[in-house]
Amino acid sequence: MVMQMNNNLIIGGGLVTLVAAIKTYVVSSLLLGGASFAIQSGLFALFLALTATVAYVSYTQLKNHLMRQRQEKLAPGGSEPIAKETVIARHARDWGLSRAEADVAIFVAKGFSNSEIASMRGSAVATVKSQLGNIYQKSGLDNRYQLMAFVTDEVVTMAKTPEKTEAAEKRKPQTVDTLPLSGRMTKTAA
Repeated sequence: MVMQMNNNLIIGGGLVTLVAAIKTYVVSSLLLGGASFAIQSGLFALFLALTATVAYVSYTQLKNHLMRQRQEKLAPGGSEPIAKETVIARHARDWGLSRAEADVAIFVAKGFSNSEIASMRGSAVATVKSQLGNIYQKSGLDNRYQLMAFVTDEVVTMAKTPEKTEAAEKRKPQTVDTLPLSGRMTKTAA
């Protein structure tokens, strides 16, 4: 994490310096017709400061916007339980998951194996594996453990997020209402 932050600072600083250098070159060669080194140095310092300020303000605004979006997404609604099913349901739309893929994602987040999921869904293990591949591709996660960790982290964040209404505080999670396959009984061969 620290290494990536250092890399981002180096790349960001390099881009700011590059932009400032380009601005200095353009202004000094086109508008000032070959200004002295002192004027070019002053222009570079000015452009560096201005570009760094714009980059910092843009970065903080974007970061705040993304944080607000995440908090809005994680704030439990009046009828939504704080559960793994809720997290998958909220992200399924963003990720473009089909209903079947969302069902498989919920089962994976709950710790079921591929064969257990296939048995519960009445499908082949190969189908579950294919759906998992689609889930990983669409979500940007690499494997079931990352999916489980992501969902668990989101549930913990939801639980820590202050709720806005008294009704939401008094309600109890009814995860059975949002479980996959609820109300959809699979037919078993007799």
